[in-house]
Amino acid sequence: MYGLAADALNTDSVIKIFETKKRPDFNPLIVHLSCIEDFKKYTLNIPDEVYRIAEKFSPGPITYVIKKNNIIPDIVTAGMDTVALRIPSHPMFRDVLKDSGRPIAAPSANMFGKISPTTAEEVKKELDGKIEYILDGGKCPIGIESTVISFAEDRIFLLRPGFVTKEEIEKLLGKEIEDKKFNAGKLRSPGLLKSHYAPVTPLYFTDNIEYFKIIKGNIGIVDYSKYKDLKTTALNLFSDLRKADEQKYDYIITSKVENKGLGIAINDRLVKAASGNITLENGQVSFRKK
Repeated sequence: MYGLAADALNTDSVIKIFETKKRPDFNPLIVHLSCIEDFKKYTLNIPDEVYRIAEKFSPGPITYVIKKNNIIPDIVTAGMDTVALRIPSHPMFRDVLKDSGRPIAAPSANMFGKISPTTAEEVKKELDGKIEYILDGGKCPIGIESTVISFAEDRIFLLRPGFVTKEEIEKLLGKEIEDKKFNAGKLRSPGLLKSHYAPVTPLYFTDNIEYFKIIKGNIGIVDYSKYKDLKTTALNLFSDLRKADEQKYDYIITSKVENKGLGIAINDRLVKAASGNITLENGQVSFRKK
């Protein structure tokens, strides 16, 4: 995922992220570091499970929410006593971290709540004139945001499903982890709002996508069943939505994927992007808003 980056220790720079994206200040940012050893600089205590997970999955698409010290400014963490930390795997971003020697706060490089960008071209379309330059690292090799795991409450919670699945983490740790339910008053991580990743064009779920392929109308169809596996679906999830959104359809139709493994993360993004469901009743199309 392309990110809008700033020095996480520079409050003025971080404020520019919120201003550029029109991001609400109650939504915390993920801080990116070059290695697991750097976690000690910004946290009070690192559970052993963090090291075990990081050994297998970091650098990579997984974020750890841990109790923070006072070095990270409150604006980064939305005033919370935790910080979300990740070690990215992309060579270009790792070079930025190495050369700058600074922790980098970097939410997705798009306007708040809209479709996450997976190419430099998509970033330019949305933020042209709002940012100074773009580092083009090619198309994102994964396509969805990181898995987020919290270690902040003496228990391990899955806050946001992602490419690294809950089952993979449970297998590694040899125990179950809990799903943290949405709490509007306390966001320990980005990506927890009920509405997010949304196209401008209303997006609706249907159980009968084939019907909408044959009827007339200014309707966009995003059919993820065309992909051979869930990894390919995730890779194209946001780019397909963005392409459909650019066509100015009256509305867009899609269906959920199989809700297991990586499919849970894909459906999580689609549910947050969708306006509701569309059904057929006695040959009539009926919309049900969420």
